[in-house]
Amino acid sequence: MDWELLRTFEALARLGSLTAAAKALGVSQSTVSRHLARLEEAAGSPLVLREAPLRLTERGQALLAAVLPMVDAALAARAALEDTPELHGEVTLSTVGELLRWSLAPRLPEFYRAHPRLRLRVLATNRVSSLAAGEADVALRMVRPQRGELVARRLRTETYAYFAAEALALDPAVPWLGLAGSLADIPEQRHAERVFAGRPARLSVEDFESLGRAVEAGLGVAILPRGFAARLQGVVEVAPWQIGADGDEGVPPRDLWMVVHRSKQRVPRVRALLSWLAEVLR
Repeated sequence: MDWELLRTFEALARLGSLTAAAKALGVSQSTVSRHLARLEEAAGSPLVLREAPLRLTERGQALLAAVLPMVDAALAARAALEDTPELHGEVTLSTVGELLRWSLAPRLPEFYRAHPRLRLRVLATNRVSSLAAGEADVALRMVRPQRGELVARRLRTETYAYFAAEALALDPAVPWLGLAGSLADIPEQRHAERVFAGRPARLSVEDFESLGRAVEAGLGVAILPRGFAARLQGVVEVAPWQIGADGDEGVPPRDLWMVVHRSKQRVPRVRALLSWLAEVLR
């Protein structure tokens, strides 16, 4: 069986669309479609249901279960070839853009002073890049992964609260600001929707940076990470009762996890990145 066909199928199953799989693999959408057609021809039955997002058939699920160990083995083989004591080459980190801007970017000069021959590639996106497929070497995530081949270390706990501009008049009808796009389903947004049920958000944005700036401008109240809110000007934490959220016990905290594929955790350049992240984000 052609490895490229199986690699395409794994990306398609993981990402849920032809477009996303093509982008992740660096090929055209027609190539992904062609690879899927060849696999389905070999299987003699459909492997995916053409829905949005794509879903695997029972036959497709069986194929994925067989393919995943092959993906892990390929990564382990590549890691073995890369296992050299010399710290040079490229290492890839997947993280959300806000964490890059708030915490990592100001400390990058330290990383390069310590490792001048390393090249750091950062995927600053809210989409979770796959460690299992080799899209990234290390990932920073707010959810602990469940796959057994991924090793996770808790770095810190992020706490959240309601924030508003000091000059904003607070009352039970104060406007609230929310998140959209890839952040529409995160726990903080769902919490806000429950608290402000029946009151549509005055503004919805796709990143915490824009949300914080809108709070600074006095447009309304929003749930923000306390660490980020401390960097804003003229913004204060407010109690739930001040904004008509009586009975709300507060926004649950979330842990920040540093994740690496088991096959890569001993590669020297990956270890260098892991050590630096642990120091910066402790």
